[in-house]
Amino acid sequence: MVIRRRTLIKGALAGAALFSFPAWAQPAPRWVILDWGLTEMALLLGITPVGVAAPDWYRRLFSQPALPSQVADVGLLFQPNYETLFELRPSQLLVTPAHRMAEAQLSRIAPLSYFATSGPSPWQLAQQNFQKLAQLADDPTQADNVMARLQQRLVVARQQAARFKNQPIYLLHPLDTLHVLALGAGSLFVDVLALLDLQHSIPFAVSAQGYATLELETLTQLAPGWLVLLPSWPEIDMTPVLQSPLWHTLTRPEGHRLLLLPDGLSTEGGVLTAVRFAEALVKALQEANP
Repeated sequence: MVIRRRTLIKGALAGAALFSFPAWAQPAPRWVILDWGLTEMALLLGITPVGVAAPDWYRRLFSQPALPSQVADVGLLFQPNYETLFELRPSQLLVTPAHRMAEAQLSRIAPLSYFATSGPSPWQLAQQNFQKLAQLADDPTQADNVMARLQQRLVVARQQAARFKNQPIYLLHPLDTLHVLALGAGSLFVDVLALLDLQHSIPFAVSAQGYATLELETLTQLAPGWLVLLPSWPEIDMTPVLQSPLWHTLTRPEGHRLLLLPDGLSTEGGVLTAVRFAEALVKALQEANP
């Protein structure tokens, strides 16, 4: 029997259909992300980017979600390696307004999706970015489910924080033995303090990103409260900082009290980091006041 070429092709196509993806299945997005907070939230949605800026720094600053080892290093946050980007063939580049200076070069590689990462209401902005990521992945329901679980964790943390609401809390990044970076309005973690109904007040001007660089002696002007240290800057050796005579002066019995939070809570984080910060803070307060 002579089998026509057309018949062979039709048969091959029919066989291939048996092993093809179902009509509802979508291929995983090939995202390259040039921001760590967006990287965190993409992983939280179950999406592993093909490339990330400075992935080793993400792993040092963010303890969750873990970034798989196969994710490519595409260079620095604002100086990516264009050759690497081109080789990865991304379906989308996820960037911030700060990347507009490189828009001409980046747009030749893949479509750009811009996400604002700073503003007066960081917690609200993080939630909006999380929803936008889910919509970009064509899976908005996943974001709703994840946020529902995170909101419930915040409810529990707020209940546990109720007995600590009478003392102010100051959020600080030690820079050296004489200076700190104080967090103020415009910082994600300060927004979280408000969600927990905890006091926070920095009577100093802060930048648009929510920071103020202060001399350590300046903290003596603040009403006694909790000095919460956020040691998420790996280049800072905390040992000489905490052994500084100034810190001992600040934390004398009638002064401030000191809390040291664990690593892996970056102020550049997204919705998961915000909730993990709330839980870590409440746990530290409980351990200091059993």
